[in-house]
Amino acid sequence: MPVIRIEVPEGTAQDIKGRIRDGVKQAVLDTLAPKETKYDYVAVREAYAELGDGLPLVTVDLRPGREAERKKALVDAIAAILKTELGSDPVDLYVLFRENPAENHYTGGTPLPDWVPADA
Repeated sequence: MPVIRIEVPEGTAQDIKGRIRDGVKQAVLDTLAPKETKYDYVAVREAYAELGDGLPLVTVDLRPGREAERKKALVDAIAAILKTELGSDPVDLYVLFRENPAENHYTGGTPLPDWVPADA
């Protein structure tokens, strides 16, 4: 788990949005949650704004427990993906992490357990 929403400019081609989504899903596994694959939700949506003036905007909702280094690694990976796919300058990327207790995250009608590191 996390739930990640990536906002890109209106008119972004479907194939580009698909590559962004796939790349971010892999980045989550590489950085933030290496043992989880079932609960990774990534959506790419269009927004009325321009690159460098409100976009790209990324919101990450997750359970508490990730170290700052994991979050920074995810941000760096997302910045690289968006630079490749959209030509966006990493300095214009805004990422907001929102942590909520595990009991506030449900899938299939069941709350998720507390997050623990893959090596724990």
